[in-house]
Amino acid sequence: MPVLNLTEPAHLLAKLKHEFETLAADHSNSYAAINAIRDAYHLREWIWHERLKNDPVLQLAIMTKVGSECDWNKYVNRQFTDFPVIRDLCNGSKHFVPNPKVQATHRAGYGSPLFAYGNGVLGYGVTGLFVQVDAGRIISVKHLVESVCDFWAKMFKRFPQLT
Repeated sequence: MPVLNLTEPAHLLAKLKHEFETLAADHSNSYAAINAIRDAYHLREWIWHERLKNDPVLQLAIMTKVGSECDWNKYVNRQFTDFPVIRDLCNGSKHFVPNPKVQATHRAGYGSPLFAYGNGVLGYGVTGLFVQVDAGRIISVKHLVESVCDFWAKMFKRFPQLT
């Protein structure tokens, strides 16, 4: 179903790139961060329903097999191993429930658990939004969004049929 001017996966990719640029200009912009995370997550669904579901030839080209939406989800998770973090942040933005992958979110700076004067987890002068996952691993939200944006852009470039 088209939403405003977003009528196909390529439009959502363009929106994701816009949100990333906004976040890159201000690493602490939580609005741009959550908008980008939602776009990145929903691209997976849009690509499946708009392009792959009824196109076994394209499924085979991308996933090297014909499969179901579950197979597509597994493929995306294998290709972009932090996609479950994207999923949990997106779902958490809608339902605000604890989840298994993301253990905490932090804003870096004075008073934050991530603040350390010159020798802690991130060091001094670090700004932005971060998530804590797995066994305490910390991921910059800006880096996460940049990486998933790059992942989708490369997929669209490699498979122009997605546009």
